[in-house]
Amino acid sequence: MRRRATLLLCFALAACGTTQASLPYTPASAPAAPAMARPVVLVTQVTDRRADGREDPNWIGTIRGGFGNPIKRLEAPVPLAEVVRKAFADALLARGLLAPDASTARYHLAVEILALNADQLARREATAEFRVTLRPASGGAPVLMDQERANRVGGSVITLSAGVFGSIDELRQIAQQAMSEAIDRLLDKPSFAAALR
Repeated sequence: MRRRATLLLCFALAACGTTQASLPYTPASAPAAPAMARPVVLVTQVTDRRADGREDPNWIGTIRGGFGNPIKRLEAPVPLAEVVRKAFADALLARGLLAPDASTARYHLAVEILALNADQLARREATAEFRVTLRPASGGAPVLMDQERANRVGGSVITLSAGVFGSIDELRQIAQQAMSEAIDRLLDKPSFAAALR
């Protein structure tokens, strides 16, 4: 009996921990370049304003046990502000809009991270919300201010893959999908293309 309890304790402790994983921009489908797309936008500033995760800039999400206790933790190897900067830059590049350097940029894009988190109690849930401000590189008033939110839910309420059996990679995937979806919604709006004319 004592041996069984020791094995169970070892298994439970082995299931706990922190995993670092990248969160690259991965659109659901290949983005289309807007008509007359020119590489004129530079991502200049990304500010992390998240309520969840403000104490740890690398935190992405947590798999929790039946009582809400954290069991597995997902975080990025660098602060999420850097992850989001790279994701927006990759999304702009995929659309032919990313300026190669500051000297060729006609517009500066500032991003605020309002939410970017993923959690699992039973089902996996992820939220990404960004506010963007597009300004002329020469200065002046913004030509566009916009905000977008994406929510993703995966898995089943009745599942055996929760708690210690929860997959940290599936949690990463749903966070990645929410982030990419929110970015796509912002950059694919007609108002974004119109602001670049």
